[in-house]
Amino acid sequence: VDLEVVSDLPSAVERADIVSTSTRASKPIINGDWVQPGAHIDLIGSYTPDMREADDTLIAKGAVFVDCRETPIEYVGDLTQPIANGIITAADVLGDLYDLVNASVQGRENDSQITVFKNGGGAHLDLMVANYVANIVS
Repeated sequence: VDLEVVSDLPSAVERADIVSTSTRASKPIINGDWVQPGAHIDLIGSYTPDMREADDTLIAKGAVFVDCRETPIEYVGDLTQPIANGIITAADVLGDLYDLVNASVQGRENDSQITVFKNGGGAHLDLMVANYVANIVS
């Protein structure tokens, strides 16, 4: 995997297939107009109602998935703010990590679809990974 440090965020996002953010941003740092068709965006920072990493444009045009349906939809600004602004509804969140792992929802539908995964944060993911690792080690 080729990684690079960039100083021009819009240009880097426009060229990226995968963008992962892990910030404490209070205002969006990723603009949906920068994101190319087929890109995947991981939003794993900004975990309170007044914090955001993605703008409304990205949330509106992406197929949105979350780590656990309750946390980000009810408590995290990347989703609570677009819902409050009428950009999306809670029903527009297509599924959570449990749904994706169990294949009860479809992930990416085609090569041009933009997918967004919002991690609301929580120890449940740490516990799931630790349990998985413990089971394959033993």
